[in-house]
Amino acid sequence: MGATRTLLRRFGDEAGETPLAYLQTARVRRARHLLETTDRTVASIAADVGYRDAGAFSGIFARHTGRRPREYRTIFHRRSDRGGAETRRRET
Repeated sequence: MGATRTLLRRFGDEAGETPLAYLQTARVRRARHLLETTDRTVASIAADVGYRDAGAFSGIFARHTGRRPREYRTIFHRRSDRGGAETRRRET
């Protein structure tokens, strides 16, 4: 148990957060990218970033971003215009 505590303490000292918080942040970052750049379902993205339960993923995503995944996609999904350049819808 001492080795575990040492690892957790050292990780926290270096990363500034717990391993779980670090992992969740990384998963949400990847999910944001997928929501912005693909048309995959939220459940598919949740599974891809490591969550079996899309509802649990949605709650964690909302805590990190302030928006549910579908709402996030509605606002930030990149769409190609006729010239091929990507555009991003913004909130008004």
